[in-house]
Amino acid sequence: MTDESHPLQGDRDLVVVFIHGQPGTAGDFDEVAERLPLTIKILAYDRPGWGESHRDATDVEGNVNYLAELLLSKGIEEVVLVGYSYGTTVALRAAVDYPERIAGLVLVSPVGSVESISVVDRVLAFAAGCLQHVSIVHRLFGHNKHKIRLIESFYSEQVCLSDDLQQLSNQISSIALPVDLVVGMDDFFNPFRGTLQLFDLLPNARLTLLKGVGHLLLNQSPEMVAGRVFRMWSGCTEH
Repeated sequence: MTDESHPLQGDRDLVVVFIHGQPGTAGDFDEVAERLPLTIKILAYDRPGWGESHRDATDVEGNVNYLAELLLSKGIEEVVLVGYSYGTTVALRAAVDYPERIAGLVLVSPVGSVESISVVDRVLAFAAGCLQHVSIVHRLFGHNKHKIRLIESFYSEQVCLSDDLQQLSNQISSIALPVDLVVGMDDFFNPFRGTLQLFDLLPNARLTLLKGVGHLLLNQSPEMVAGRVFRMWSGCTEH
């Protein structure tokens, strides 16, 4: 796999860019991408520390810098960013740093405020931190560098997440772009109070609540997610 899991295609310049969560890879969006019209140009990539990326995991700012480099290298000037879970934090920060390059955001199972950090997040981060220093992990997974890297990447991002979200929360209200929030009402990983706080902070946001589904919306409701992506893309190309 290269930086792309879905080739750039289509006949319009506005590109949909998929940003995966943790753990995750570009391929997480396959079910959504295959439901979009072929006229839409799509770019999905592995974030630093994940999948086939050769870079180490980094914080939100480092992720945004990598995204900016990637778009520049491909000559992409304007995008709709579609973030999933942790990837929504990257998308929001990119909208703060590069508002002139971004036409709109679709945030799926969003993590964008301090209230988005759940007890599960804290427990997993603590466990991942402990596992990094336990020799038994290397004895168990020493032959599997992928599993060790997954633990290391998860911890590297989680240890910075609280500070990243605190900083971001102070800047979100400056995002004037159209934003679609897509949330499963049975999401036990992402506290709903975090979504409500994010919705209140964003001046131009729409909220879609889906019954009977949880955090894994890319697999549970790919048609709905694709529909929201197409709606955002269509609305942005009309202007």
